[in-house]
Amino acid sequence: MGNGGKWLMAAVLAAAVAFAGAARAEGIKVAVIDVNRILNESEAGKAAKKKMEERYGELKGKIDAKQEEARKIKDEIDKQKILLGKEKLKEKEDALNEKIAELRKLTQDAEKEMQTRQGEQTREVLKVVEVQLEKVVAEEKFDLVLDRTQGAVVHFSPALDITAKVQELVDKEGKEKSGGK
Repeated sequence: MGNGGKWLMAAVLAAAVAFAGAARAEGIKVAVIDVNRILNESEAGKAAKKKMEERYGELKGKIDAKQEEARKIKDEIDKQKILLGKEKLKEKEDALNEKIAELRKLTQDAEKEMQTRQGEQTREVLKVVEVQLEKVVAEEKFDLVLDRTQGAVVHFSPALDITAKVQELVDKEGKEKSGGK
């Protein structure tokens, strides 16, 4: 077989593979979901966000109080610098440095806690989303569900979007768990 024959055989093989793939793809039922939107707009997502904001407020209050303590010591040092002896000045500066170190640690601990809590809250909501998504997939018999959040979906027909349906089930489950509030 010459070079031309090999190319012809390769082209026929490629066309056959493409045709077989297209024929199989016709029977695939596909849906698209925006998990991020559910995380932000569902009642469960909003409740998780509210918990985060409340804890953030508490931590910010503690940090602000430490900052105020450090500011007072600094102001005191600035006002009395000339009047204080070297030893007293050193004591005040050491106290200020200690407050600054406490403030740094408190801030770092708060950041770590908020990251951990955010991860935990997100995972809790995602578990609910996953359960409800599985219900929709089973009910609608989807073969493939793409998450728009992941950025791999460039375009899709709005008819394929099941985000609202899943969010509705997530909200319904949240209301049932909270006693229908």
